Amino acid sequence: MATEALPTTVALPTARTTPTVSSVRARRSFEIWFIRLIIWLIVAATLFPTIYVVLYSLKGGGPALYSKTLIPQVLTLDNYRRLLDGQFVTWVRNSMIFGISSAAVQVMFATLAGYAFSRMRFPGRRYGILGLLVIQLLPVTMALVAYFRMLQRLDLLNTWIAPVLIFGLGGTALAVWLIRNFMESVPKDLDEAAYIDGAGHLRTFWTIIFPLIQPMLVAQFILAFIGIYNEYIIMSVILTDANKLPLGIGVRTFSREFNTNWTDFCAAAVLGSVPILIVFFLAQRLLVEGLTKGAVKG
Repeated sequence: MATEALPTTVALPTARTTPTVSSVRARRSFEIWFIRLIIWLIVAATLFPTIYVVLYSLKGGGPALYSKTLIPQVLTLDNYRRLLDGQFVTWVRNSMIFGISSAAVQVMFATLAGYAFSRMRFPGRRYGILGLLVIQLLPVTMALVAYFRMLQRLDLLNTWIAPVLIFGLGGTALAVWLIRNFMESVPKDLDEAAYIDGAGHLRTFWTIIFPLIQPMLVAQFILAFIGIYNEYIIMSVILTDANKLPLGIGVRTFSREFNTNWTDFCAAAVLGSVPILIVFFLAQRLLVEGLTKGAVKG
């Protein structure tokens, strides 16, 4: 019986080629430079509007934004001089007063309410915090008419206290939610140790809880200040007195029926951002101090 012939050759597995050190370095270098390129593009796209506004705040030759080149051919400080000679300083002062006072009131009441929701037990506690969150999700324009009617009945329209009441008390819902959740991260064993030593709620809050949550309070103050400083819709309804107008409403006067003074508008945008930067850097120091003061020794 004939037998089949066996193959004379056997296929051997091919050896894998290991990448060399130079190829690995080249690939890593390519990846690093690609990531850097993406970061540079993002930074350029972020800074371009700011650079554009700064350049055209220095543009001379008229209030229009039209220019043959990206950089204006004539640069001048007349826009800033004209701005400072007007009511711009009054607008910034009013915005600072409204922003700082409203943010301080908001943080104070939100901190007390957040402590109550976090550490105390009372009927409706669970549904109360959920109700505050739902209220905050609603657009603020839904309450605009109610705000106007309440202030009108109380004769508080065009007063300094009106924005503080609306933003300091009416805008605390989200702040209460955030501060309460931050307090939940603080160990409750610290509270129990203070209670054993005879401390009450007020002393426990001030000596133990407050130093630990200070970074959150500073961050909430900054966010509240920026939001109130840039507010336009509600401010335009409750304030009509020229001496009490904030920055957003005052700058709106640069836009008239047939033309807009864009160069002064850009100059106001540049100078108007300076108080926000000052408040941010001052509060940043308190933020760092709060992180160090809140350290718990083992």
